[in-house]
Amino acid sequence: MDDKNNKSGFSGLSSLTSGAGGIPRDDSQQEGSRPAAPQKKVFSLLELTKWPSLPAPWSSADDGETWGWGDFFFTFQKKPITVLDMTAKMQGKEPAYKGLIYHYAMSAYYRLNKNPHGQSIRPIMTIGLEQVDHGIFEKMTGINTGDLAKGEPGSKMGPLMIGLFTNESRFNLGKYEGDISPHTIKKVFFEILGRDLGCSGQPKMIGSLAQAHGHPETGLPALKKKAGCASLILMFIGIGSLVVWGLSLFNGALHIINV
Repeated sequence: MDDKNNKSGFSGLSSLTSGAGGIPRDDSQQEGSRPAAPQKKVFSLLELTKWPSLPAPWSSADDGETWGWGDFFFTFQKKPITVLDMTAKMQGKEPAYKGLIYHYAMSAYYRLNKNPHGQSIRPIMTIGLEQVDHGIFEKMTGINTGDLAKGEPGSKMGPLMIGLFTNESRFNLGKYEGDISPHTIKKVFFEILGRDLGCSGQPKMIGSLAQAHGHPETGLPALKKKAGCASLILMFIGIGSLVVWGLSLFNGALHIINV
């Protein structure tokens, strides 16, 4: 990954350029020879078992948004819960990550017809604007967090941070001190993900999370309407006893409303 330390001061989407690049010309080549075609980097799918604190894919307090960009599509989510908490919720248990708040998150996926891993809808990257409520953490653990909370005087809220998950690592991108409007946060997320994925041009809005299904820029099949499904449809496949194991279009679907 390139520079992971940009805390605020993002220049905006207009500065995004492709990170793939072409192969420079070699004038020493014989006439008629051609350079090999540049190879696209293949990004690994997120193993959800590795990251129980990951913002759960498709989880949003509102209808969320879906965007298309190059070989990828993106979901923008408001106040998503974690993968571990979603698992607990499905089992009728109390959330385990009460002290960790994701204000916004964005997950990147391969378009299904561009996915080198086949018919999978597991994300390849997820970024989130997160904050720790040290007051809740102290109540749960009995551990005094001292000066870790750097919010308003008397507050136990920690600073706003940006974290990026890939299958290989979780990157702490540092404190975020900019505007926290959804428009600005979305712009920050797109700049980071677009740079790391090598996207060029501009992302294009598709619609809500539900409208990702059946849209040609995602490749996801349309879902049949079911009674009681209001705004979100979550396709979690292969649920283990403790965590969500994987996502696949061919093993079934779990419908969750406004998780």
